[in-house]
Amino acid sequence: MADAAGRLSVRPDRVGAGAPEAARRRRAGLSLAFKRGLAIAALFGGWELLTGGFGGVIRPAVNPALFPPPSLAIADLVAYARSGLLLTDMTITLGAAFAGLFLGTVGGLLLGLLLGYWRSVADVVEPILVAFNSLPRVALAPVLIIWLGLGISSKIFLSLFTVFFIVFFNTYLGVRSVDPDLVKAIKVMGGTRGQIARMVVMPSVFSWIFAALRTSVSFALTGAVVGEFVGSTAGLGYRMNIASGLLNTPRVFGILLLLMVIGVILVELAKRVELRLLRWRPPTLLQ
Repeated sequence: MADAAGRLSVRPDRVGAGAPEAARRRRAGLSLAFKRGLAIAALFGGWELLTGGFGGVIRPAVNPALFPPPSLAIADLVAYARSGLLLTDMTITLGAAFAGLFLGTVGGLLLGLLLGYWRSVADVVEPILVAFNSLPRVALAPVLIIWLGLGISSKIFLSLFTVFFIVFFNTYLGVRSVDPDLVKAIKVMGGTRGQIARMVVMPSVFSWIFAALRTSVSFALTGAVVGEFVGSTAGLGYRMNIASGLLNTPRVFGILLLLMVIGVILVELAKRVELRLLRWRPPTLLQ
């Protein structure tokens, strides 16, 4: 009873000690958001000024017809959204990107774990995988369109192909980078292969996997857009290709800005998932 009372009496102190830390993190987050907002405002303000915006306060440093001010790009993006085409195109592009991201992540993760354990096979097939990874994605897109057509399948496969190797090599290197002393320690204590994988390998590989996911999110989107740009009947890349052919640079830059915003949002979501799932690790490794 005394021990239980002692444990109960400690808990309020722990809660109280965590409150200042939470407040400090909240203030740090707000400060970072403010600094990022200032940086973005300065970037867009300089862009607007140098391309003849703000009523032509200064002479444009570049031709606005080739490099339009952000105000024109955003205005065209609004018109694009009001037409109803933007939502349809975004759905198609993001659908292909997410499908490729999921399939590429699962495939790369499974093969990376398999070859990380099965080193005799990995030494044989590693040059083959490196050769496939060296293929330029843009050069591969026309071949996929010939094989799979102009539909969404070719875009999914291109996103999958792009993501797969990022996740695979990170997972593979993560398994091979596991501290052998930790593995030996578990074996000495009578641990099975399953326990070694659960207690040593996977916790070590998680950081490698999430590092790959941060990069893969953007590359999945890139793969889908590149596929649409080369050949498609709908999607953001398709609309951007048409706009560039018509020299509609505000539409091109508006779509580019939209893709940048989507990429940032997806990467931030990946970071939050990483912080949530890896909260057991030391804070210095997560910040």
